[in-house]
Parts: sequence; C-alpha cells; structure tokens
Amino acid sequence: MHQARSHTRSLRWTERGALALLAGLVAFGLSPALPALAGTWSAPVLLPGSCGASVAVNQAGAMAAGGTFQAADGSTHVQLCTSPDGKTWQAADLGQGGSLHRPVMAVDPAGRSVAVWGSYVGCPAACGYSVQAAARPQGGSWGAAVTLSAHLNFDRGGPALGIDSAGDVIAAWDDILDQEVTYAVLRAGSGSWGPAQTLSTESMQGEAHNPSLAVSPDGSVVVAFTGGNDAIWAISGSITGGFSAPVFVAAGDYGKDSAPKVALDDAGQASLAWSRTGRIEAATRSPGGTWSAAAVLASQASSSVAAAVDSAGNAIAVFGSSFSWHLVGGSWGPAAPLPAGSSGGLVAADPAGTFVYADSGGNAFTFAAGATSFGTGSGSRGSLGDLKIVPGRAVMLAADAVSTQTVN
Repeated sequence: MHQARSHTRSLRWTERGALALLAGLVAFGLSPALPALAGTWSAPVLLPGSCGASVAVNQAGAMAAGGTFQAADGSTHVQLCTSPDGKTWQAADLGQGGSLHRPVMAVDPAGRSVAVWGSYVGCPAACGYSVQAAARPQGGSWGAAVTLSAHLNFDRGGPALGIDSAGDVIAAWDDILDQEVTYAVLRAGSGSWGPAQTLSTESMQGEAHNPSLAVSPDGSVVVAFTGGNDAIWAISGSITGGFSAPVFVAAGDYGKDSAPKVALDDAGQASLAWSRTGRIEAATRSPGGTWSAAAVLASQASSSVAAAVDSAGNAIAVFGSSFSWHLVGGSWGPAAPLPAGSSGGLVAADPAGTFVYADSGGNAFTFAAGATSFGTGSGSRGSLGDLKIVPGRAVMLAADAVSTQTVN
C-alpha cells in the first residue's frame, strides 16, 4: 500500500514537473512537441427531449442533461434527460412550474443524477420565485421536485451546482429576502437536502448577486459573487465542513457586464475572472487561501467570461474573442486571440492539464496548459449549451445534441 501511494505521488509530481517545464518553454518562446491530449469528438447524439441547456457526466460515462419546453397550454415545463453511456437516452417531464433559469445538472459516482433550477408560480397576478431540485438514482425514476428556497432572487443570476468525488452535492443561489448568497447540501447516499444556510451578509458585503461556484474532487468549494457596488467577493470552504467569511477580491463600478466565473483545482488553487466597465479582470488564489490583486487582462468589457484551472495551478481565462494564461509560478499573460471565428463559449480543465475550449457555435478545441494556439477544432456543431470534463472524458452539449471525446 505504501509503495502504491508513493508511486501515485511520484506520478503526480512528474506530471506537475512536466507542466512547469512546459510553462518555462513557452515563456522562452519555444514550442515543445506535446503528446496527443485527446481523440476525435464523437458524432452528436440528439437528445430525446428539450434538454439542451446543461449537461453533466461522471467518470463511468453516465450523463444527465436538462432544459425546458413550452407545453400545448403555453406553460413552461422542466425536462430532464439521462443516459448510462451518453448514447441511449430517456427523457422525463417534471411538469409545470415555470423556469426562470436553466436546470443545472450533476451526476455522482454511483450514477445518481441531480437537477436544480429556478421556478416561478402565480404569475402574472402574484409571482413567487423558488429554487427547485430533483434527483434520480441510476436506473430509477426522477423523484418529485422539492423546494430548496421560496425566495430566489429571480433577476440576479440563477442557481449554481457542484459535486465532489464522494457524491456530495452543493447548490448555491441568491436569496431575494435578505439579498444574501445561500446554499444547501445533498449528502452522498441521502434522500433529502440539508437546510438552506447563508454565506454572505447584506450589511457587510452589500446586496449579493450572480453567484458562481467551483468544487474540487476532495469537496473543497469556492463561491464567488458580486456584492454592493458590484464588488467581487469569494468564499472558501467545503461541502461538508462549512465556510469561512467572505473575502474581498476587487472593487466594483456599478456596471458589471458579466457574473464572476470561478475555477478550483484539487490542490486548492483557484482562478476568478470577471468583466467590468472598460476591462476584463482576473485574480488567482494560492492553496493557502490568499487571493492575488486583480489583474487587467483586456481594456474592454465582455458579456462572456469563463475560467478553468488544472491541478498544477495553470489557469486560463476566456473572454469575448480572446484568452489569457496564468501559468504556475508566473502572472497573467497578455490577451491573445481565440481561433478565427471563435468568441464567447466555455472552457474546462481536468487535473492532469488537459484544457478544452468550446466557442458559442459549438466548435471545440483541446490543448495543453500554456498553448499559444489551439489546433484543429471539432467543427461547429451548433449553439453551445454546456461543456464539462472529468478525468478521461470531455462532453459538449450543442444544438440539443451531445458529443464526447476521450482525453488522456
């Protein structure tokens, strides 16, 4: 057992050393030959229902997707799709209830699927806004939706969802009564969510909105949000161990163009990117929990910002039609153009240093940390819905269809 742990540790440090070497080569303007990071993307598999808004996958390949559709009577229904392998799918209609925000999805190691979404009832006479959740065991059926909160702040960002390698799930949202970031936890193996708990305080951080969260395999969590005057705040903790007080990251300007996007690796390093009037900014967090000063990545705002980080601490921010690297041991580099024709979209990274970027048209590129060009893409596959990566597998949801790619 000791030898196995030592071998695993040795491999981990070998991987990190290789990434550090790559960063050094890039810094000196060299272009090292890199191993293949991925195979080709599979042919798109059309989902059986209107589930083209969000997707999730576990390492075994089980998937879940979610979206909404308009029923014959004009009401909006939430629809959820599940698959044991990404090839055969079945859809379920969770019924009327409206949908303010797309369902966000998670799949735990045992194949249990979890969906969380913002819902409304009673409109237009007396609208009520709530956070709803549902779960489905592998091979089973979706349970009835449960209410996590009856006080969703409907116009300040939707619920965010994350899961760790043990199958513990966390959802976070903005509470409209107290203008605070709130969260609830669904423990692995449990059939019920824990109580909603607050993470921020209006009197201290101001009116909170646009929360995002990132979860590492060991259950560590970073929640980012905008507070009063659109300042950027971050909260650190774990799904099962609670959270520390919010930490101020950067001042705001009353004019954010996008919500802050946060990424977290399994070594405790995090990256955070956001847009404000006239520029894109980003910050990084050390494993010890200290956030860097905000760095200006570009001198123009963008309505689309995304971030990702690998376990060596290499981070990337994607904004508009540009991207910037923060390689381990360095600082944020200058903005560089995305592949021709690409803009917006999402970016993801696995612990070993495989990065995948998919643009708003569903053209996906796979590359290593520090890459100055992204190589050949998958080809446009339609309007991008979501992008996820787990060790060994990347999944793209575009134009109501799922494509997968094996990654090293």
